[in-house]
Amino acid sequence: MANTLASLKHLPCPAGDNCTAFQCLFSHDRDKSESDGKAANNNHDTLNSQNIPRAPATSRARPYDAIQDNKTPHEQEAQRKRIKLDGDSITASLQHSSVSSSLPGLQPSEQRKHLPATAINKGGSPRILRHSSPSSTETNKKTTSHPPKLDEFKVAAPTTHVNPQSAASSAQPKKPSSREPESLNPRLLKKAPASHPTRVALVKALHKEYQRLNDELKKTARGIEKKWLLSSQDLIVRTLDEEQEIATKKTSIYNTSIRNKILMYKKMSLSEWKDERSKAVQSTTANSINPASTTTEVSIETGLTLSQEVEFLRRLVYNLEPLAPHGYVSAIPSPEDIEASKAAISACGNTETCDRCTRRFQVFPGRRETDGALSSNGPCVYHPGKTYFPDRAPGDRSKGQRRFRCCQRNYDDEAGGCTTAQHHVFKTTDPKRLASVLNFVKTPINPEVPKDRAVSFDCEMGYTVYGLELIRLTIVSWPDGNMLLDILVQPLGEILDLNTRYSGVRPEDMASAERCVVGSNYSPTIIPASDPSQKPETRLKMAPSPKIARDLLFTLISADTPLIGHGLENDLNAARIIHPTCIDTVLLWPHSRGLPMRNGLKYLMQSKLNRQIQVDPAEGSPEGHDSAEDARAAGDLVRLKIRDEWKTMKMKGWTVSGTGDLLPPEEDWTVVGGAKVKKPTVS
Repeated sequence: MANTLASLKHLPCPAGDNCTAFQCLFSHDRDKSESDGKAANNNHDTLNSQNIPRAPATSRARPYDAIQDNKTPHEQEAQRKRIKLDGDSITASLQHSSVSSSLPGLQPSEQRKHLPATAINKGGSPRILRHSSPSSTETNKKTTSHPPKLDEFKVAAPTTHVNPQSAASSAQPKKPSSREPESLNPRLLKKAPASHPTRVALVKALHKEYQRLNDELKKTARGIEKKWLLSSQDLIVRTLDEEQEIATKKTSIYNTSIRNKILMYKKMSLSEWKDERSKAVQSTTANSINPASTTTEVSIETGLTLSQEVEFLRRLVYNLEPLAPHGYVSAIPSPEDIEASKAAISACGNTETCDRCTRRFQVFPGRRETDGALSSNGPCVYHPGKTYFPDRAPGDRSKGQRRFRCCQRNYDDEAGGCTTAQHHVFKTTDPKRLASVLNFVKTPINPEVPKDRAVSFDCEMGYTVYGLELIRLTIVSWPDGNMLLDILVQPLGEILDLNTRYSGVRPEDMASAERCVVGSNYSPTIIPASDPSQKPETRLKMAPSPKIARDLLFTLISADTPLIGHGLENDLNAARIIHPTCIDTVLLWPHSRGLPMRNGLKYLMQSKLNRQIQVDPAEGSPEGHDSAEDARAAGDLVRLKIRDEWKTMKMKGWTVSGTGDLLPPEEDWTVVGGAKVKKPTVS
């Protein structure tokens, strides 16, 4: 114990010359002899002449006594306990003491006023100062006899003696590591599935198999196979990821699951490991590169003329009567059904279930008399994004966790939604309830419509006190995609939410839109931009009601006009139309599990045509869908289907006559190997 205390005598006292402790165990300047003081001054001069090289961070010296001279006892005690000095701090302390000694009789705050402006950083604290390099003749002089002047100081960072190569390399900006290096130690979990020694043993066993497979691959890796190799840190991270995935998702069967995984990789051959690593690298590359920049759009060449394509289009018309359970309406509800629906709504007091947060609330058409509210039960807190299953690591066969695309939270998270809306909203798909607001009508025959016309159709809907109502209607010609009609629609009920995230319709669009009726000019208004380099503003006109918007649509189509769209039951129900000749891309490109599951339009365009639509901006909130873009996209998918169908039909012997008609194969002829041959006669 005595030896330990005696060793403290070689360390400077943190309190410096202001120390008042009785028989302090640390050393003090007043305890040293005059000769030692002179030697210390000479050493200090030598440091200044060498631009004060940075002291090593592991040095045990604490030369900050000069700083303590101008501090109160309370500040000295706080600094003695809290300050942790490194090499930069030691250099700064020596230089600060030199500055303080150069201004005798001034308080610290006054000394700061005398410092040059460049010596004070933005935060208000003085930067590190150092003397300018003295000449060879000045090196031999003693600096203690004449304190340096302020103009002899200049702002600089602490220097250290390094070779030029290392200095050049340090000048390059260092890239921050994506994650901190990890050791082969299981990660800390809120609820560990097993004891720590057990987890360590299992982690080491799994890492051993990864290391074995990686070493075998390293011996034979050639060319692209070298990209499949994992570094030592990658192996550790992969092992810890696998162990954590099992520990959090398979807690009850943790031991069995991870032992099975270890056994699986223990039995894995080198060829199987190569296949796994190849798929993992390809998946990582595909996720890191924008598919739009590496792939080209698929060109659609059907081999038919425009009139032949329209004629072929009628072969793709579906009978919607069997699809009534999936929302397709093929018959107008009777007046009795409509009255029964109104009575049911009145009996329940307009109580609905929120389409976003699933809470029960009451809606008030025409506003509540007491306070003018449109809905009850407060604001709506919900997740605007859809759920998805994130990609799992190769070889991971555990059940994935569903997440929301909007905030990346888990589906089972009880924290609530990430977005708050003013009102709860609802929608209904019951034809009788829809007809109670505005009844359905069948498309009338219009002799003024060209016989060879086909159109692509898309609607945008917003939430009102009557559910989802039509707020935008777009019609483009097919297959050229020219705009025929694009208008906003004033809904019948009071608006709860325009659903801008998906509809793209903003409140200011509805407020500034010019009204239009049947017979008037309903073309959008083009407002030139003040800057010629900017695109002109397109301001849509607005139909006063869904009925007038429907009448405008009937001026452009007839009952036998092919109507193309994606998820047409939603658009037709919003416009309250029953059309006999519909081509729905949901039915042309069905989901593998059948209805009611369906492929999204964005997915179909990416997978079939390598085209990106409905792209959200990199920054800010989503701007919503463009109904004209969606309508043209559905038309292109139909043309792609025609190309594929016609190719199959030609293989079966179909031909095009001189007049442009499609001729079926002759009974005595068939196609073998792409060539038309005569069928063999059966005797």
